Amino acid sequence: EPAATNFADNVQFLTNNDYALSGGLTITTGSTDSLAPDGASGSITKYVGGAASGGTQYAYYLAGNEITVTASGVHRFSIFVKAGATNPLNFCMLDVSNFSGATGTTNSYFSLASGTALTTGASIQNYGNGWYRLIAAPITIASGDLTGNMAFAFAEGNNDISWPASGALNLTAYTWGAQMEAGSVATSYIPTTTAAVTRNADVVSVSGAVSGCIGQTEGTIYAEVDIRNLTNADSVRIVSLTTTTNSNNFIEITKRSSTQLRCDARLNSGSTITFLTVSGFVLGVNKIAFAYQDGNYAMAINGAVTTSAQAGMTSSLNTIILGAAASNIAQFNDRIRAAALYTTRLTNDQL
Repeated sequence: EPAATNFADNVQFLTNNDYALSGGLTITTGSTDSLAPDGASGSITKYVGGAASGGTQYAYYLAGNEITVTASGVHRFSIFVKAGATNPLNFCMLDVSNFSGATGTTNSYFSLASGTALTTGASIQNYGNGWYRLIAAPITIASGDLTGNMAFAFAEGNNDISWPASGALNLTAYTWGAQMEAGSVATSYIPTTTAAVTRNADVVSVSGAVSGCIGQTEGTIYAEVDIRNLTNADSVRIVSLTTTTNSNNFIEITKRSSTQLRCDARLNSGSTITFLTVSGFVLGVNKIAFAYQDGNYAMAINGAVTTSAQAGMTSSLNTIILGAAASNIAQFNDRIRAAALYTTRLTNDQL
């Protein structure tokens, strides 16, 4: 993952910008009603709707304090949101405003009930346990004004934050982990406290021969990918283990088509030992594992396991390629969030 900076400090604190606003949201920071997406307790913010009408049910980042970025260009605002178990909020809106001269979509609407982004350019990711990461449509900030605001608002429906009297009363939602960052792609969450925080780019390093990090007689490949580009060419590679001398000798995970993921093992001669194909992966985050051993192959997609007892095994693998095949072809051109290699064949229950 590339380097990125979260310009939003104290990211858990989205509070009301006007505490005298009669009938607006009731806001509780440090709520223990639910665990945060990272499993922590007491780090989320709770919102309960009030009786006021109109566009009154909202919270600004840090009570109206402003966000300052360091350069002009495209930026993304994201935040984790969860509807309450009782009186759940069904719709919400993310707002990026007061950056003078900025262009792009400033208001992005989402359905928490269906887990969908309703605004073109916005996206939503399911993190489980009711949590969604909401990513607002990109906004291009002008060089003349690098300071503005972010807000979270209760919405009555798509493109509608104007409530009738008592229409939002007692509706409940939670937020956690606000992020404002440069670039058109929202990267993984960067925690902050009193100042912006920069995460360094990921660096892959291996001590000694690469072949020693690859299970030669058995092993497991794991990849967590965020699939957004379904229009990619078929048979693009996610992870490939191969050799420097024979591109027909490999073990790999492939996005076969817009509906299929596939795991392959192939001999030096180019003949296929086994391949396992699973249809129906989700648009968004997928967790893929390929466990290999002579006569004992298994593929898991988001915990669902498919097996093969086909005999045969590759040999002398000494090259690891992420997001492409040998000779830099069949490029994945999507997001690889994590990858791992194990030199043992994990059990099916572990996949």
